[in-house]
Amino acid sequence: MENIIWGIHMAALRILEVRAAYCKHDFEWDNLKRLSFKMVSEANTKLMRDYVLETSHAESDK
Repeated sequence: MENIIWGIHMAALRILEVRAAYCKHDFEWDNLKRLSFKMVSEANTKLMRDYVLETSHAESDK
């Protein structure tokens, strides 16, 4: 039983090491940044479009 627990601890340690190495060396941070900017831009465009539609209806009702 002790060997199983030791093996589980070693596997967990290895997972932590691999995650840290992946984050530091292999993760595509530039791609994430580009995608984030694209999503924010698209969301802002939709918000502005919705706002204009909403306020233009309010103005025409007066």
